[in-house]
Amino acid sequence: MKSARAIALSIAAAALSACATLPSSAPGAPTGSSTIPSTPLDLGDWRRASVSATLQHFQSQVSARYGVGLTFAAVTADLRNQGFTCAPPRTDGRGDPPSQVCRQTQTASGCTHTWQVLLFDENSNARLARTRGLYDRSCANDGLLGGPG
Repeated sequence: MKSARAIALSIAAAALSACATLPSSAPGAPTGSSTIPSTPLDLGDWRRASVSATLQHFQSQVSARYGVGLTFAAVTADLRNQGFTCAPPRTDGRGDPPSQVCRQTQTASGCTHTWQVLLFDENSNARLARTRGLYDRSCANDGLLGGPG
């Protein structure tokens, strides 16, 4: 009986100490760059590089440029100054949609190149929580889903 009580007290103490170490849910200070560079966002060598190489380069540029904690107003203003169009996405109540989608499209040599920056906030606080950079190329001779025509 005494050992059962000792075990129960040990479990309760462990549970209580675990609760005390949980991080708070309040938003923290910005962790990335607190300012946006004045240089243009580098879209990559999209005319010559593969789609995957361009995508990887663009993703790293977006992550490095737009640090967590920046205001949406500053990020969207920077993207608009660089030829992107930004708008909230259509929502259907599923998943974790971004708060803003910024898109730029260029056509060259029979191909359409599209860059997107997805901006996510936390608890609708209009501050950047994370980004996602996307790139796609679609050419006239591509078939369904980019395969042979």
